Amino acid sequence: MTDSSPIILIGAARSGTKFLRDILASGSGTAAVPYDVNYVWRYGAEKSPDDVLDPMGITDSRACFIRKSLHSLAKANSDDILIEKTVANTLRVPFVDAVFPSARYVHIIRDGREVTESSMRQWQAPPNWSALWHKVREIPVENLGYVAWFGWNFAKGLLSGRKGGKVWGPRFPQIDTFAEKGPLSQVCAQQWLESYTRASVDLQGIPNASARVFTIRYEDLVQDEVALSKLLEQLAMPDKEKILAAYRKKLRRNELNIWQKLPLDDIDVINSTLRTTLCELGYVK
Repeated sequence: MTDSSPIILIGAARSGTKFLRDILASGSGTAAVPYDVNYVWRYGAEKSPDDVLDPMGITDSRACFIRKSLHSLAKANSDDILIEKTVANTLRVPFVDAVFPSARYVHIIRDGREVTESSMRQWQAPPNWSALWHKVREIPVENLGYVAWFGWNFAKGLLSGRKGGKVWGPRFPQIDTFAEKGPLSQVCAQQWLESYTRASVDLQGIPNASARVFTIRYEDLVQDEVALSKLLEQLAMPDKEKILAAYRKKLRRNELNIWQKLPLDDIDVINSTLRTTLCELGYVK
C-alpha cells in the first residue's frame, strides 16, 4: 500500500465528480474508491456538526485509518494511483492534505445554477436502497457512529415530508438551520456556494499548489475531448487513449439550462445567492 500522489477530485455535489472519477479510473494502474465515503473521512469526528474538519485534529492513527480504508475500498495494489472523490471534501481541503500531503487535486467546477437544480431533485429523491445496503456492508465497526447519524437524519427527513434524509450532501456550517427555514432552493444554492468558495480558497493555500492543483470546468469536460486530454497530460496518466475511449463511451450530455424551468421564486433565490460568484466565474455576464 502506498499513499504517494493519489488523485483527489474536489467538486460540489452534482458537479460531475462521479463521471470524472470513473473516466480517470478506466486506465491501467489506477484504483478508485467506488462511492463517496464521508464516514471514512469523519472517523474520529463523528459528532462534529458539519463536514469542516480541523487538520490540527489529525493523529497518526486517524490518518493511517483513513489511508488504509480508502486503499482497501479501492482494492488498490501497492503501485496503483488511488482516485477518490468524496464531495464533502470540498469543505475540508486542509484536512485532506494533512492525510495525503503529496496528493494531487482536480477541482471540477460547474455552473452553480445547474448544480442547485440537480441538488434540489436529489434532496427530495427516495434513497437507492441497493446502493445503500452495499455501502453499509462495507462500513467497519469503527464508523458505526456515522451510521447512527445517517439513520437519525433519514428518520428526520421522513418526518419532515421528504423521501430521503433531512440533510443531503456536504454539511456546511449551519446547514441544519438553512434546511429548517428553507426554501430548498436557498439550501442547495448555499451548499454549492460553500463547496465552491471553500475549496477554491483552500486549494490555493496548500503547499506547492501550482504543481498539485488542476482545474477543469464541467461544461468543457462534456463539450469535447480537449479539456480532458489536457488534464490527462497534466496528471501524466497512463493509458490516455483507453481513458479517452471510455470517455466517448460514457459521455451523456445533459439538457442545458434545466434550472430555468424552476418556479420563478426559486430562480430569484438562486440568482440572488449566487450572482456575484457566477459573475466572477464567467457564467453570468
